[in-house]
Amino acid sequence: MMRLLFLILIWCVQTVSAQSMDVQSKAALESMRGGYVQYAFDEFKRLAASNDMAAQYYLGWCYENAVACEKALTDAFRLYRRAAERGLPDAMLRLASFYQNGIVVSQDDGRYNEWMERYQKKGGKCLLPDIAEAYNGAQRNIANYALSPKRGGTVRQQPAASSGGTGQTVNHITIVQQTAPTPKPEQPKPATSKPVVTKSDVDTGIPSTGAVNENTFALIIANEAYQNVAPVPNAINDGRVFADYCMKTLGMPKTNIHLVNNATYINIKRELNLMRQIAEAYKGGAKLVVYYAGHGLPDEASGDAYLLPVDGYGSDLTTCYNLNDFYAALGAMSLSQVVVLMDACFSGSLRGDGMLASARGVAIKAKGSESKGNMVVLSAAQGDETAYPLDGQHHGMFTYYLLKKLKESKGTANLGSLFDYVKDNVVKKSLVVNGKRQTPTISPSAAVYDKWRNWTLK
Repeated sequence: MMRLLFLILIWCVQTVSAQSMDVQSKAALESMRGGYVQYAFDEFKRLAASNDMAAQYYLGWCYENAVACEKALTDAFRLYRRAAERGLPDAMLRLASFYQNGIVVSQDDGRYNEWMERYQKKGGKCLLPDIAEAYNGAQRNIANYALSPKRGGTVRQQPAASSGGTGQTVNHITIVQQTAPTPKPEQPKPATSKPVVTKSDVDTGIPSTGAVNENTFALIIANEAYQNVAPVPNAINDGRVFADYCMKTLGMPKTNIHLVNNATYINIKRELNLMRQIAEAYKGGAKLVVYYAGHGLPDEASGDAYLLPVDGYGSDLTTCYNLNDFYAALGAMSLSQVVVLMDACFSGSLRGDGMLASARGVAIKAKGSESKGNMVVLSAAQGDETAYPLDGQHHGMFTYYLLKKLKESKGTANLGSLFDYVKDNVVKKSLVVNGKRQTPTISPSAAVYDKWRNWTLK
């Protein structure tokens, strides 16, 4: 009898302790939502060491996405497995994804199916509040990143926007931050975004030239936090910094810069329609710079290339944007000059290592998409290559050297010298760092074939 009472007492103590740690995990998550990202990470680490199951999952997510730490996929896998074995469906889903995609372990369909079955037996839904959503909330209070809420740090909330998007102003540039609901995924839903870390040499000392180009517009799409596939490392930072160069170095007014973070299919269509209306209003006198960082993928049957919106599915091309249609829409606009900068690959590869679309696990050579109208397209890689990140600089490799040349030339470099510089440096760096070739390409339309090299982005 005494032994039974003793066991009951132990169980009660453990239950109270677990509930207490759960409360602390929730508090840490709310701290992250308030912008205190480093503090939240440290709390997750402390609580995970005390066997807090929620903290183990959240810490694994941080390690997987390099939030407040270096990316550590092995540690993420270990933490997910620990929480999954204790019965957390959220962790089961992530663990299944690791086995499905061969992340730090051999690809194993048997283990993937095993963990998906266990996930379904738990009700087929996640239980914890979404840490990706909390991190997205942190972007509104990024000034608190390294602060502690216990040491006088303040949370600076932005005013709420209308449904369909959260309006922010960073360096006076209008940002559309999407808040579309996440649909139930067709496959294990990966964790989403990664923090913006501005430590690159191209992120600081951006030249302010005093130029004013009121007739030049920029459409910048930075797709990082995908809902149904793996995130694109550094894409948000790519778009944000390029927008800074557009304003400070290239002289575009803040109202001319459309920076869309995590664009859905409808967002892309809406922005193209808006640009068409602007072009009509300027009666052929406007210029447009289009920048895209995110996933691209091929149609395995036809070889056609597609942009993948953040709400799209890699296995369903009807949810993706055909690149030929994208270029056709731009080419049909009454614009004197269209420059497209495409930091994406269309081979089915992820940015870095791994595969996004190919069921065979090999890169597919996408057909080249034809430029239209007064357009030239600078792409990060050839059709069967991967567009790599330059992790030490927190940018895509293509974007890093693009920004570097803009910085060195104070925006005066013509497209010919800009492309030559980017191509030469990307090819060299990719071979040295990745042991694989990445070859930026140029694709001018017939109308500008002999003109584009003398164009500038100003």
